Amino acid sequence: MGLIVKHFLPSYFNQKGRNLATKEDIGKITKEIETVKTIYREKYDLSKTERKFYNDMITHIQGFLVIIKRYELTNGLAKNSVTKKVVMETPELKDKYLNFIDSANETIARAFVFLGENNYNLLHNAIPESDNFAQIRYNLLTAMRRSIHSETKFLADKDSHDFKY
Repeated sequence: MGLIVKHFLPSYFNQKGRNLATKEDIGKITKEIETVKTIYREKYDLSKTERKFYNDMITHIQGFLVIIKRYELTNGLAKNSVTKKVVMETPELKDKYLNFIDSANETIARAFVFLGENNYNLLHNAIPESDNFAQIRYNLLTAMRRSIHSETKFLADKDSHDFKY
């Protein structure tokens, strides 16, 4: 009996202690993995939301800018010469412009609610009181790019290229 108490029990309790520590370690590691998964999932969902906003915005901006470019082309006007005043005085453009503003405002309102402050401020500050629709597009595209790639050197008016009519 003394042999069992002297040799077997200490060895037995030592092994039990290691097994318990291993189970506790596995529990902690599992909890940390789940925390990382949750953070990643939340970031991914936010970036998915952000991409949706940007896709919607680009669709609205490009859609309206195409209308302006075609109007300039078909009426023999200089590139980027159509101003807000011209748009508001031209019945075929006025309604499309108002629809564009409505949809852009809706997108900006959603961005206010769902985007982080830095990214929202980049977008908000990119909307100047300007008559140059192409410049507004360039500002917004650059702001969207900067919110995704904060170290970017690209500027939409210099580095983004469109097909020419």
